[in-house]
Amino acid sequence: MHITPEKIKEAAEALECTELKSFMFQEPTAGPLTRKRRSSRSTGRSSRRSTRGTRRSSRGTRRSTRRSRRSTRRSRRSTRRTRRSTRRSRRSTRRSRRSTRRTRRSTRRTRRSTRRTRRSRRS
Repeated sequence: MHITPEKIKEAAEALECTELKSFMFQEPTAGPLTRKRRSSRSTGRSSRRSTRGTRRSSRGTRRSTRRSRRSTRRSRRSTRRTRRSTRRSRRSTRRSRRSTRRTRRSTRRTRRSTRRTRRSRRS
């Protein structure tokens, strides 16, 4: 038995079923024809709420971006400070090495000279 659209229409009229009527007159991929409409008051309220929410979220994002910028600045400063301190420590170590070399040289020279003088006295 083949069901034709005319038969379905007749059955819908007989039953006065709104769901069947809406099913008949809609496209196969589309949603239901009858949709619930919200009152204008409720839509106004919801739009206000959504704008408030977006404002709050934008404030939060601004604050977070400010905090992240501050933290990055602080980290940059600290890295600069550490670099400076490492440079200074390197310089100081170089200077100390130079001074130790100089003192070693001078002590060698003095030892040599004392040896020479001793030798010269002996002979």
